[in-house]
Amino acid sequence: MKVAVIYGGLSAERDVSINTGGAVLKACLENNYNASGIIINDENDEIFDTLMEYDIVFNALHGTFGEDGSIQSLLENNDIPFTGSGSVSSKICMDKIKCKRILRKNNFSTPDWFDLNDYSEIPKSFFPCIVKPNGQGSTFGLSLVEKMIDLDKAVANSLRFDKDVLFEKYIPGREITVGILDGKALPIVEILPSHKLYDYKCKYTPGMTKYICPANLNKDLKNKIMFDSLEIFNLLKCKGYGRVDYMIDENNNYYFLEINTLPGMTNTSLLPFSAKTANISFNKLVKIIIELGLKG
Repeated sequence: MKVAVIYGGLSAERDVSINTGGAVLKACLENNYNASGIIINDENDEIFDTLMEYDIVFNALHGTFGEDGSIQSLLENNDIPFTGSGSVSSKICMDKIKCKRILRKNNFSTPDWFDLNDYSEIPKSFFPCIVKPNGQGSTFGLSLVEKMIDLDKAVANSLRFDKDVLFEKYIPGREITVGILDGKALPIVEILPSHKLYDYKCKYTPGMTKYICPANLNKDLKNKIMFDSLEIFNLLKCKGYGRVDYMIDENNNYYFLEINTLPGMTNTSLLPFSAKTANISFNKLVKIIIELGLKG
């Protein structure tokens, strides 16, 4: 089988994508696929003439263009099979505000929020809050704002990465993530960063974050979170695999933060870490994702 692994891309997450793409390509070759790595540097349509020569495209892009439905739409229009969620679902999931509105309408808990249009109306009681780009990943442009006086600086930081900004009520507590694979929730991972916030430095600097899988949660809470994660994944019409992030407060109430339709795929990323706990090796995980992509 011929597999094209596309990675790189146009977003701030290009370096993260290159790491994902390299790990996925290595796994494809070890799985005996006839695989090639193709680095995406622009939105050049000529690339699709090349991609049509392959049986499937493993989408290892992250962020803008790769994760927001753009590349998915182009692949769909060219009838090229690919891994992960389709264009409509990807576009919705990349839009954190739209996602939160859909989930709240369907009775899932998510922290209160404001968008950029309501910037001037944010009350002092809303602090501390999280300020982050509405359509970005890997914690780029993310800030924890303790006081209103620091808000302008955080907004300017977020606007470097996206024209829309999400202001989200900060929920102190435990951060967890739930991987989804082939219609099942994987073991829950608890994230213990050395900083107050799981920022870019904690996420990508070895030793700055401790990960526990399976997370130390009581059985009922664990089962409910895993059930809800699968419900959210299906509600948003995601496909194949993904990852759902939450905060759990001191009363064991859990709050949806966001869903990642193309989570990192290196040997140290959260989804493979969770899969390994479920006795799914990295190479097997890549194979499952490809097989799911071929099913459409």
